[in-house]
Amino acid sequence: MKSIEGIILKNSPRREADAVFTLYTKEFGLMELQAKSVRKHSGKLRHGLDMFNHTEVFFVPSKHIPIITDFKIKDSHLVLKSDLYRLKLAHFATQIIFRIFEPGMGEEKIWQQTADFFSILNNKYATREGLKESAYLWCYHILDSNGLNPRAPDFKLADSAILRTRIKDMFLNNFGVNLDKLI
Repeated sequence: MKSIEGIILKNSPRREADAVFTLYTKEFGLMELQAKSVRKHSGKLRHGLDMFNHTEVFFVPSKHIPIITDFKIKDSHLVLKSDLYRLKLAHFATQIIFRIFEPGMGEEKIWQQTADFFSILNNKYATREGLKESAYLWCYHILDSNGLNPRAPDFKLADSAILRTRIKDMFLNNFGVNLDKLI
């Protein structure tokens, strides 16, 4: 049995009672795992494999998709799940991850920034504007880690509106993602 830490980004029903979960992990990036009988009322995995949970998942390798045997919740992100704006930003991050990253390509730096972003979304004292700034900062880190530095050579901290515009333009041109519709 192996274990991996990740954030659950997607849950797809499979067959009568099974589901396939997509996690974003440090080691493998996007990773799909199958949970047997998770949709049954009496399934032992039923109550912990929720969207945006930060979990440690125990699994056994199989021929096609590894099978989840157990889990341990590290953070259930209850504040995030109780606020529609925070949920919108979490779904925004999920869309970005699915559009930019391929399965099996884990990067520790991006994993840590993504985990930190979800922690900020879960902070009940964060303001709406602070959450928006965090989303742009996370986007900046994504661009920077892909070798695309959105800063102009003459950048000053007072020019945050200029930086936002550059980040939006770079996401649209390089990844086909319109941040105005997402944030």
